[in-house]
Amino acid sequence: MPKMKTHKMAKRRIKITGTGKVMAFKSGKRHQNTGKSGDEIRGKGKGFVLAKAEWSRMKLMLPRGK
Repeated sequence: MPKMKTHKMAKRRIKITGTGKVMAFKSGKRHQNTGKSGDEIRGKGKGFVLAKAEWSRMKLMLPRGK
């Protein structure tokens, strides 16, 4: 049986919590932050739970995240 491969995009962008929820992280925090307020930059650091309808698709991309 061949190795199970992880989808690299998913590995960098989503995380599966201990209870099985799928979290993603907001974009726009890496660079060009000089015009943004501190509240905006801090807010982008937080993760958010994806819609339940997308969980099964995302978990397929992370084979060990089931």
